[in-house]
Amino acid sequence: MVTRLSVPVSGTSEGGPYLQKNDTQVSLVYRYLHAERHFRDNNIENIPPGPHVTLNTFDLSVTRQLSLKSSLSLSIPFIDGEFNRRFRVQPGARSVSNTSGLGDIALTYRRWMFEPESHTTGNYRLAFGFKLPTGDYKARSDRLVNLGTSDEPMVEMTSTNADVAIQPGDGGFGLVFGFDGFKVVEESLSLYAEATYLANPRESNDMNNQEFGSGPYVPNDRTSVPDYYLARLGGAVPRPFGIAGLATTLGLRIEGQPVHDLFGGSEGFRRPGYTLAVEPGLSFAKWNSQWNLSVPLTIRRVRHKSLDEDLDGRTSAVSAAFADYNILVGYSLLF
Repeated sequence: MVTRLSVPVSGTSEGGPYLQKNDTQVSLVYRYLHAERHFRDNNIENIPPGPHVTLNTFDLSVTRQLSLKSSLSLSIPFIDGEFNRRFRVQPGARSVSNTSGLGDIALTYRRWMFEPESHTTGNYRLAFGFKLPTGDYKARSDRLVNLGTSDEPMVEMTSTNADVAIQPGDGGFGLVFGFDGFKVVEESLSLYAEATYLANPRESNDMNNQEFGSGPYVPNDRTSVPDYYLARLGGAVPRPFGIAGLATTLGLRIEGQPVHDLFGGSEGFRRPGYTLAVEPGLSFAKWNSQWNLSVPLTIRRVRHKSLDEDLDGRTSAVSAAFADYNILVGYSLLF
C-alpha cells in the first residue's frame, strides 16, 4: 500500500524558501519501501504474514519559476516493484512477480498567496495539476506457479497479471490538489505543513490485477482506480551544531487511499487504508544544490474495508502489507 504521488523534498535552505523568477530547479528523489508485515482493520496484525512487496521509486521533476509567486512542475516517476508470495512451489524456488517502467506523469501549477518579498517569515501556496495515465497498468510477469496440488505439484513458468501493488500506473486521468506553507517561529525554529490529494474520477481500469482472479478478496475482478492523499506537519531547526546549510526536520506523515473517491464511482478491487508515521529528516544546502534525507517510521496502520468488500458482506477487511519504514533521498539543483 503506497501512494503514487511524487515524493516531496523538504527542508530549509540558506537561500531562503523562494525561487526567483525564471529559476529552474531539477530534482531527483529515490524512495525505498519493503512491506512484509500484514495488517487488517485498525492496526491488527495478521499472523502468519502474506506476500512481501518491495518498491523502488525514482521521481525526476523539473520546476520552472514563472514569477515570484507562480511555478510549474513536471514530475516523471519510474517504478521498479517485486511482489513475492513467499510460496514455496518447489525446493529453493518461490513465486515472485516483477515489474518496472515509467509511472504516471504529473504536471502541477503552484502559487504563493502572499507576496514573497514581504513575507519572508511565513507564507503558503496552493497547487492544482493533472496526472496523466502514462504508466502501465496492464503489466504482466513471468513467475513459477504450482498448477497441481501440494501432494502432486506441477510447477510451470507462467505469465500472469502483476498485482496492483506493483503496477507502474493506475490507468486513470487524475486531478491534483495541494497546499503547503511555512512559518518561522523564531530564528532557531520554523514550522512546515503540506497536503496533497489526487482525485481519480475513473472508477476502474477494467483489468484484473488480483493475480489469481476474483477472490479471495471480492467477486469483482475489475481493478479500481482510487484516490490518494498525503499530508505532512512538523518543524525544522536550521544550523544544528552551528553547521551552515544543514537543517534537521521532525514531523508526522500520513498517506493512503480512501474507501470512497471524491469524484466518480468507488467499486472495484482496491486496498484502502493509511499509514501514520513519524518522519525525521536532514537537509543540506550549499551553493545551488540541496540534499534531503527522511526516514518515515510507521506507528499506525489501518486497512479499511473497500466498498466491494462491504457489499460482499465481509465482516472485516482482508489484510494488506504495510512497510515499517520508508527511505527517501533527494537531490535538487538550481539553475
